[in-house]
Order: sequence, then structure tokens, then C-alpha cells
Amino acid sequence: MRDVMMKAQALAEAILSSGVFQKMQSLEQQVTKDEAATQVIADYMEKRNAVEAILRTPDFDPAELAEAGKALDAATEVMDGNVLVKDMREAQQQYSDMMENVNRILRLVVTGETEDEAGCSGNCASCGGCSSCGGCQ
Repeated sequence: MRDVMMKAQALAEAILSSGVFQKMQSLEQQVTKDEAATQVIADYMEKRNAVEAILRTPDFDPAELAEAGKALDAATEVMDGNVLVKDMREAQQQYSDMMENVNRILRLVVTGETEDEAGCSGNCASCGGCSSCGGCQ
């Protein structure tokens, strides 16, 4: 058990020292110090929260939702136009992709299955039939 924990710590340290993580962390810090970047993110979050609040309301007004959706689209466009925010989001996606790959490798080594294989046991009764996974043809 100790060996597993030591290797997990070594993996965590490798992730923290990776260029992907370092770049993401640096850009996140730059964004928090940049007033324009923090403002466009705050505006986006406000618009997104407004859309979510409308959707939580029973019998919401579709026109109100459409208007809030347009405001969210506009805020998204402004946010995507901020180079620093765009770079940060790209770095976050690269980090997420790296972590997904790490998890795929762990799953493959531990279970012998890839993510795609894990969805179908070969027994169509377990998944709702061949049309749902395509693996039992």
C-alpha cells in the first residue's frame, strides 16, 4: 500500500511540474490580476446565472429566456475576444486533456479496458441492446 501511495505522490508531483500545469496556473494568475479579463469573466458569469435562474423557474417565459440567451451569447463573444482569457481557457483545456489521458492510462492498466470498451459488457441485456452501444453486433 505504501508503494502505491508513494507512486501516487510522484504522479501528483509530475503533474504539478508539467509544462501544461505550469502554463495553466501562470495564465490563471495573470487573469486574476487583469481588470479587463476579470470583468469579462464576471459579466459572463452574471449572464449565465441569469439564464440558469430562468430555467429553474417553473413555467418560465420563453421570450425572457431568449433575451437572456442573447445576452449570454454576447458576453461569451466578448469573453472569447479577450486574448488573456482565451489563452487561459485553452491552457485549462490542455490540462483537462492531459488529466483525461492520465485517467485513461490508469483505467487501461488496472482494468485492461479502454473507455470505449467499458461501455459494453458483451451482454446486450446489461445495456439495453446493441443499438445503444454498437458493440454486440
